[in-house]
Amino acid sequence: MKKSIIISMIIAMLSCCCVFAAKYSVNTSGVVRSGRQVMSPPSNAVIQNYNYYNNFSADNYVSSNQVNAGQVGIVEIVMDYSGSMSNWIGVAKRSMSSIVSQIPPSTQLGFRVFGHDNYGSNPNMAIVQEVKQIIKKDNGKFKVVTKANPTGNTTGACSATQQVAGIYSANGSALLAGMNSVDLGGATPLVYALDRAAYQDFARFDTVSPKKIVLITDGGENCGGDPCEFARRLMQKRSDIHIDVVLVSSSSRALSCLATTTGGHFYNINNLSDFSTTITNSIQAQPAAVPGAGAGSNQQYYEFVKDEEDIY
Repeated sequence: MKKSIIISMIIAMLSCCCVFAAKYSVNTSGVVRSGRQVMSPPSNAVIQNYNYYNNFSADNYVSSNQVNAGQVGIVEIVMDYSGSMSNWIGVAKRSMSSIVSQIPPSTQLGFRVFGHDNYGSNPNMAIVQEVKQIIKKDNGKFKVVTKANPTGNTTGACSATQQVAGIYSANGSALLAGMNSVDLGGATPLVYALDRAAYQDFARFDTVSPKKIVLITDGGENCGGDPCEFARRLMQKRSDIHIDVVLVSSSSRALSCLATTTGGHFYNINNLSDFSTTITNSIQAQPAAVPGAGAGSNQQYYEFVKDEEDIY
C-alpha cells in the first residue's frame, strides 16, 4: 500500500510539471498558439508575453506581436554649427542636461558638430578636390565648375566637423563640455560629417548592433556632397546604421531621403520649445521599416509557440 501511494504521488508531481512547463504566448488577436494549431488557452495555462527560452527562428516571426524590438543603444547627435543655427544651438546647450536625464542609462550617446569654427562664413576656402566641368563662355572666358570631395581629405570650412564627445553611457557632462568647446562657423559639410560619424565614430563598435545618427540642421549641404546618394551607398555597406533627421526652421523635405533610405525618422520643428521633446523622442525611437526591405526587416518580431513534444 505504501509503495502504491508513493508511485501515485510521483505520477501526480510529474503531471503538475507537465502543466507548468507548458508555456504559451498570447498574440494581439487574443488567441494562443500551440504547436501548429491556434487554440484557446487551457484553464490552468501559464500565460507569458515573453520569449521564455530566449530563442527564435524565421518561422516564428509574427509582425503583430512585437516582443523584443528595443531601443537603439548606440546614438550620436550630429549638429549643424553654421551661423544660422545660433538660436537652436543655444537651446541645445540649455536642454542637454534634461535630454540626457531622460535617456536610459544603457544608451551610449555621443556628439559631433559640423560647420563650426574654420573660415567663418566662407565655404570657398576649401581646397578643390575635383574639377567637375569647364564651360567656355561667349566672351571667350572659361567657367570652371568645381566640386569638393565630401569624403576625402578636405581642408578648411568643408572639412569642419569634429566629434566633441565620444559615444559612451552617462556622459552628459562630456556632451555639454564638447558643445561649448567650439564656435559657430558658416559652411555646411553635412555629408562629410555623416560619413565621419558612420565610419569613424562607430568604428569601435560591431557592425551588427543597431546604431543611430540624429542629424540636427536647418538646411542642406553646400560643400558638394549628395545626402541622398550618401544614404544609398551607406545602406549598400551597412544595415546597422539609421539616420534620424531633425530639420529646424525649414519646411523642406530634401533631407527626408536620409531617413526613409536608412530606416530613420524625419522630424520638422519650428518652435524652440519643442526642441528638447523632439530630440528625446528621436533618440529613443525604434528604427522604422526600410521601403522594399520587407516588413519588419529592421525590427525583431517573434513569438514563442510550444510544440507538443517540448513538454517535460
